[in-house]
Amino acid sequence: MSLRLTDRKIKVMIVDDNDINLSILSKMLEHHFAETVEISAVLTSGTDALERLSKEEVDLILMDIDMPGLTGVETTAAIRQATEHPILKENQQVPIIAVTTSDGAAQREVYQQVGMCDCVSKPIALPKLRSAIEGAMMKSTGRLATG
Repeated sequence: MSLRLTDRKIKVMIVDDNDINLSILSKMLEHHFAETVEISAVLTSGTDALERLSKEEVDLILMDIDMPGLTGVETTAAIRQATEHPILKENQQVPIIAVTTSDGAAQREVYQQVGMCDCVSKPIALPKLRSAIEGAMMKSTGRLATG
């Protein structure tokens, strides 16, 4: 199955405070998903993500959980509620995948309650990343092209 939306590439935002993790995720997407994914932003904080989401529509967010300032959970809650931050309406329901080392059952339930659609454990396994992205995009749009 291809990860391409029917009319264009999937615009992905990556949010992680660790430069090494940002680099790894970016390179994985660029190398393994080059035909189907466009990295729209690589950001180091939840605050930066909220600011960017007030200006640019994205299709998917890969969100680190343990960040200083706003955590991934707090950032996701702010995106979903969009009361204190002027998030574009189109971004309020964007699929958000947690990328974390904290992936126990209790943590996964918190991620789901706040509005995240899936969780990918660090270190990131390519098959799990692909499955999470495919699942998120199918649930979100139903417009994933096959092929």
